[in-house]
Amino acid sequence: MYQIKILIKAVPQVLISVVRFLYKQMLSFSNSSKSILCSLFSIIVLIACEDDKKEFKRVEYKGPISEVYGINMSYTDSARLVVRMSTEAQLTMVNEDKKYPKEVRVFFFDKLGNNTTKLRGDSAIYLKANNLYRVMGRVEINNQVKNETLATDELFWSPDTKKIYSNKPVDIKTPDQVIHGMGMDSNQDFTEYTIRKVTGVVSVKSLPQ
Repeated sequence: MYQIKILIKAVPQVLISVVRFLYKQMLSFSNSSKSILCSLFSIIVLIACEDDKKEFKRVEYKGPISEVYGINMSYTDSARLVVRMSTEAQLTMVNEDKKYPKEVRVFFFDKLGNNTTKLRGDSAIYLKANNLYRVMGRVEINNQVKNETLATDELFWSPDTKKIYSNKPVDIKTPDQVIHGMGMDSNQDFTEYTIRKVTGVVSVKSLPQ
């Protein structure tokens, strides 16, 4: 007599009933008929198991776990406003990183509460593990006191160190000249900066009006 072991958990309930019925009927069949039915049952069980695996296959969700709109955040030091950031949308991811898909504006204030420097970018990402902002797209930072502006494609800002830096090509425009370079390091209000590699200097007077 042939014995068939069926994994009950992997087979749908209706199929189990059909298999049990056929198995009872099979007891009166010839050996050759039993062999054929056993092969058929094995195929049915394998198909049912595969279908069951497909049905319960988990799909990892990689989208945001929260969305907030109309963002206006402030950083303070001893109750004094130091930085204010505004943007249209904030998407928080599973790892607590935050994505800002719309234009981002950051305003830096001096000890007297005056807005001295403005930073803007087409989008940004906040990296939770490093407490670091990555600003991307058409990035500009303007020091209104010194009347100097930096333009680049990517900029990093660290609230911890109060520093900004870029590893990309940069253009810095001063009242007298435009400096082209590769990479830049600065304090966050863009009053003191260093260009890692200067690639060119152009006098403002020589530029077309």
